[in-house]
Amino acid sequence: MKKLVGKILIVAFAIFAIVDTIHELIANDSIGYFSEQPHRLLLVAVVGIAGGLVAFGFSVLSARLQRRVKLAVLGLGAGFVMVAGSYLSFQVSSLPKLIDPALPRRIPWILLLGTIGIAGLLCFEFYQVLRSRDRVA
Repeated sequence: MKKLVGKILIVAFAIFAIVDTIHELIANDSIGYFSEQPHRLLLVAVVGIAGGLVAFGFSVLSARLQRRVKLAVLGLGAGFVMVAGSYLSFQVSSLPKLIDPALPRRIPWILLLGTIGIAGLLCFEFYQVLRSRDRVA
């Protein structure tokens, strides 16, 4: 019974996703958008192919090298998010004074805390990959 309910939910979700995609194609005139300037479609195709090649290249690496790449990407990502988010919070902190002094001053703090949260999640993933070293020989 549980398998049947699961299958029905998956089919219902797939039908909903297809209908939603068709609705978005019609509502946003995606065909017109790409037919006006075909180089946009070419750019999307190049990005998709390049991403597929990078994913394939990553999948053929050895487990040890995959781990090193994951550590480098997660570490650099966490550092970049922290620096960019801090800079954005610093820039936004002077924005309320320029626009309207009555605007809430908590906006930069919300941005900074969100940045810290995202960087914290990246650091946690980094730690998980780093800790899994005994599983990879």
